[in-house]
Amino acid sequence: MGASRTETQILQLPDGFKAKGGRRQPVLVVVQGDEIGRRYLLNERHLVLGRDPERADLLVSDPSVSGRHALVVVDADEERYGIVDLGSRNGTYVNGQLAESGSLRDGDKIFLGTTVLKFTFHDSIEEQFHGELDRLMHLDSLTGLYVRRWFDQEYPRAFARGRAEGRDLWVAMLDLDGLKAINDLHGHQMGSHCIAEAGKLIKSTLPADASAARFGGDEFVAWRAGGDFEDGLDVAEAIRRRVEGHEFRWGDVSVAPTVSIGVAALAPDVEGAEELLRLADDALYRAKKKGRNAVSR
Repeated sequence: MGASRTETQILQLPDGFKAKGGRRQPVLVVVQGDEIGRRYLLNERHLVLGRDPERADLLVSDPSVSGRHALVVVDADEERYGIVDLGSRNGTYVNGQLAESGSLRDGDKIFLGTTVLKFTFHDSIEEQFHGELDRLMHLDSLTGLYVRRWFDQEYPRAFARGRAEGRDLWVAMLDLDGLKAINDLHGHQMGSHCIAEAGKLIKSTLPADASAARFGGDEFVAWRAGGDFEDGLDVAEAIRRRVEGHEFRWGDVSVAPTVSIGVAALAPDVEGAEELLRLADDALYRAKKKGRNAVSR
């Protein structure tokens, strides 16, 4: 579908689809799919739904969704909302009916590939409630860091923005040293305590505009948009020192795990988000080979 046809359809969305219930916040909520419960706040006039983080405003991580799948049209002043298919390979369906373009009403279900989103409205009280649910869904209960699912969603978007805007971006892979021996000698409760404490140390050491997630087990990932390579190495070294100097105590037992960290930064020859993450993982391997408790590039 060409750009001119899309523009015409935006202007010719059907009349008579005023939303009911006052000036509440329009949202899309994933009700079926891998990211069930995720909400998209519709704050802009035109928002592209799709799988490609470089071309979509609202990322839908579903292999059956096209890179630019559909366009949501928002006119909050007139309380008019619509959707336009962008030539997707699997089509856009509203309430089970194929829709090249059409209106959206409260409660409508939008089918994109195997993902289903519900179009609805939240008032201020509902927004607070769902905001707290979002926070709980996306935070790891042990460490207080983001969960891997949130990282998989947000990190590619940060990479895409950095590449598109020519901004710096670094990513670091972190792994606790000696945790297996701690588990074997003192039990998994002590091991879990070490992971929890390390997560808190990472979170408290990162700059306010950096993010971190528990990648799995005793492995973590951190990244910062706008930070260059040297900034990433400085932050990683600060985390390494914090962990090294921390007393990990559980009851009467005290242990001393350390952390190894690999850092990589966005460069012109880095092809994608996955490659940058792999470079950080390779650097982590080198830090381990150096004897652990080290930062490597």
